Amino acid sequence: MPTDKDTIDSYDEHAEAWARRMRSGKSKSHSYLEKPAMLAALPPLDGLDVLCIGCGSGEECQVMKDKGAGRVVGTDVSKGLIEQAKYAFPEVEFETMDMERLSFLPESFDVVYSSLVLHYVPDWRPTLAAVKKVLKPGGTFLFSTHHPIRFASETSKSGDVTTSLLGYEVTDGSGQAKIHGDYMNARPVTDQWFDKVKVTYHHKPFAGMITELLESGLRLEAVIEPRATPAALKLHPDFYAVNQKIPLFMIFKLMKPN
Repeated sequence: MPTDKDTIDSYDEHAEAWARRMRSGKSKSHSYLEKPAMLAALPPLDGLDVLCIGCGSGEECQVMKDKGAGRVVGTDVSKGLIEQAKYAFPEVEFETMDMERLSFLPESFDVVYSSLVLHYVPDWRPTLAAVKKVLKPGGTFLFSTHHPIRFASETSKSGDVTTSLLGYEVTDGSGQAKIHGDYMNARPVTDQWFDKVKVTYHHKPFAGMITELLESGLRLEAVIEPRATPAALKLHPDFYAVNQKIPLFMIFKLMKPN
């Protein structure tokens, strides 16, 4: 099942605002957590051909170029985001494309990179199969996604206070339990990013993730649970403190066997 159409339409509608946000450095979770960890996990890119799936407004594709990659191609299912990327980064190839149907020749890329995209589809297997097809033998697939612990939690906001709970309350002898959150059950979740972009993403427990990865035929090389960088401590101490103890994202590094 592809990305939800309403999600695509929302990214199209707010593509310019999304690009401004991504380029502003104001997204704490991107600037001080996920992006530094992803870039640190990349292999040396000198002369390598890189595909960025779900590239959004293209910023990381330019980073790949700056790191010495040869051919860099960015794809996204949102036409609006691809328009923003083409305008800002003319040295990179960009195409509107569904990540489950990558229309490149087999074994075209040394590295496939995907930042916070796979949670938009309920079943990772079509995307994993597409990635495996376009990767060269020995090539790397690096991707990040929601951490199921954090995104299984029940979140509420009262005034300036945000509360996130995953657990339960049981009174002895009552026969009843008050449960906060839902980790075990895969399900779609509708949310809104930055008060603008309305999205539907898909929660799945860690066992579901690992099962689909093992079935892909790609070899799992590393699992990373990134912490906030030291730079966040001074600028956003509350964000830093939470993300030293409770994970927000996960990163998987896979290799296509020779």
